[in-house]
Amino acid sequence: MSGGVVSGGFAVFRAEWFRLTRGRAVWWAAAFLAVLSFLRVWAAFLAERAAYARAVANALQQGRSAPAVLETSNAYGPFVDGWAAGLTVSALLLLILSARVIAGDIEAGLMRLARTRSASRGALTAGRALLGLPLCLGCLAVTAAGSWCGAALLFDFGPVIEFGDVLATPGELNDQLLLVVGTTLPALLATWGFGLLVSALSGSGSTAVGTALVAYLGFDLFKEVMGEARYWVFAAFNPSFVDNSYVAQVASMARGFSDAGFSDALLRQNLVLPWPEALLLMALAGVVLQRRSL
Repeated sequence: MSGGVVSGGFAVFRAEWFRLTRGRAVWWAAAFLAVLSFLRVWAAFLAERAAYARAVANALQQGRSAPAVLETSNAYGPFVDGWAAGLTVSALLLLILSARVIAGDIEAGLMRLARTRSASRGALTAGRALLGLPLCLGCLAVTAAGSWCGAALLFDFGPVIEFGDVLATPGELNDQLLLVVGTTLPALLATWGFGLLVSALSGSGSTAVGTALVAYLGFDLFKEVMGEARYWVFAAFNPSFVDNSYVAQVASMARGFSDAGFSDALLRQNLVLPWPEALLLMALAGVVLQRRSL
């Protein structure tokens, strides 16, 4: 990448970031993701209360003494569930935004205007590619914050204990939560790159969004039939409706499932593979944009 593309890419990134953050939509989206994560934790809390109420009712009907104390779950399980719910929707929002960011600007004539102001096509792509990093980090942060607030308010963080044995300490679980960031960030960036490529190939923003969502959700629905081969696709590492991600494994760990977790080889694949896939998808978006009319 030439120095002109690098400097131009940063200039485009600053302009796009300014345009994005000066609008209300991104802040409403951030608030929505935080609230969604919180509500997922709250739903787990209500489910426990409902289960306790049913247990009391059954005991009274059968003439037994009712359970005296409601034993709430460890906070780590609901926290990870809330985080996963927020990240599932985050991936879809990132895909929608990235699918619109090139095709929508071409459709509106903004790309042509930027070219007349000496921004190269490479810089136009690079700037939008760079936009993905703070947005992906922001999604990880706001969903974690919303879920943590709910878990800290409604549950208690502590070790995972089964039949009196400590299966996982808070320190070990916190290490797993750091791995969640390391395994999810590259997959989200590759999702952003995929959206950019679809956007560069599409004639309109609506077409790009529809195509990207159909491809992404179609893979999610049918990835189970691919077996282990699904893990060669970045989207398999995203939290999703049919969740095979490392986030889902950590949620199982937090509930004492000893067989949860990726193998060492699959974990390395998760940590490494989405990065080159993200770069390749963004580079292909740049190549396509070089060849199409604005």
